[in-house]
Amino acid sequence: MEREVVEIIGFFAAGMTVTAFYCTTMLTLRIAAIFANLLFIVYGAGLDLKPVLALHCILLPLNIMRLVKVLRERRKEPLRPSPASGLSER
Repeated sequence: MEREVVEIIGFFAAGMTVTAFYCTTMLTLRIAAIFANLLFIVYGAGLDLKPVLALHCILLPLNIMRLVKVLRERRKEPLRPSPASGLSER
């Protein structure tokens, strides 16, 4: 892949990370974080940035596990605010 294309993917990955910080629910936060992880994996692999690649290869399964947990909890109970974080559990 050409370097310019990989760098554009890196900017999209950074944008998805900003989006994850902006999310107000755990569901949307996890989805944005997973997309950011996938984009950063492509970016890190494309430019041979081993620390970036390693970090996001570790974070991706963690975010997937947390997303599955949120989805399971969402099926069990109605929406309720999380007092500690201000984020809803949905």
